[in-house]
Amino acid sequence: MLLGAMNNIETNYNGNPYEVISNIYNAKDREIDILVGPEWSLTSISGVYPRKFIRNSKAKDAIKVLFNAPDYSEYAPRDARKILEEQIDNGSVFENVPSIPYSKREYEKLLKGLKLASRGSDMLIFPGTAMFYDEKRALYNVMPILRNGEVIKSVYKFNDGLSSNFNLEGALKLYPSETKYKEYEKRNYSLSYGKNPVINFNGINTSVEICADAGILKKYGIDNLDLQILSSCGNSSTESAINNNGYIAAVDGFKKAEIRVSGKYVPKLRPIEKSKDLHVFNLQFDL
Repeated sequence: MLLGAMNNIETNYNGNPYEVISNIYNAKDREIDILVGPEWSLTSISGVYPRKFIRNSKAKDAIKVLFNAPDYSEYAPRDARKILEEQIDNGSVFENVPSIPYSKREYEKLLKGLKLASRGSDMLIFPGTAMFYDEKRALYNVMPILRNGEVIKSVYKFNDGLSSNFNLEGALKLYPSETKYKEYEKRNYSLSYGKNPVINFNGINTSVEICADAGILKKYGIDNLDLQILSSCGNSSTESAINNNGYIAAVDGFKKAEIRVSGKYVPKLRPIEKSKDLHVFNLQFDL
């Protein structure tokens, strides 16, 4: 079984959903079975938000208006890009556009692009995560898992120790909220994973953790995975939840994309193919 790990998405500052979609098409052409990207790979400033800000302070004022409006419900359903454009003067260029999350509407638009790219293939896709906010001012870090044009599961990051990169200095409430954090027990992880965190894909059992969630599968009681995936930005280790013949695939996008695939008796698996876009690994399973 061929696993492709994205090698061209550095997500320390922002991701690139366009590159992710391109990687999906490339992986389909290479007949890759499972494709994995790093955390935050789907949230990007490029091509989504305007670069025409009059000054840095004006940009900050616009964002403050966006997320601290008296009637937030009036703003949330609309594209963040349009709201920003209403709050700033056109004509000047502000090069360092702040990273801000998608509105829910923009996130759903992104999903349409991902579904289209994945259509016509049995490939299982863990594309990385996207940040979006909803009408209740909750900020979500979510990975949509795709297969043949459909989102088969959405995994929400549970332990979100998120920096202010996408949270605008605390303007949005993280999911899950910190006030409820300590109330969650093992059974409540279903809020992030659904009824079952495990996906059976062509006879192998696999699941994914998102960065600070590393180890959550073990806490969940999972210990017999054939393939354990860690999608992260700044973390490449987790507690093993694999069986004796399983693999751990860690794809990290901190500063430079780093990829590690290992098993219990295989310290490090070398890729059979390297390119500027993908590293390809051949995984052997006893099915």
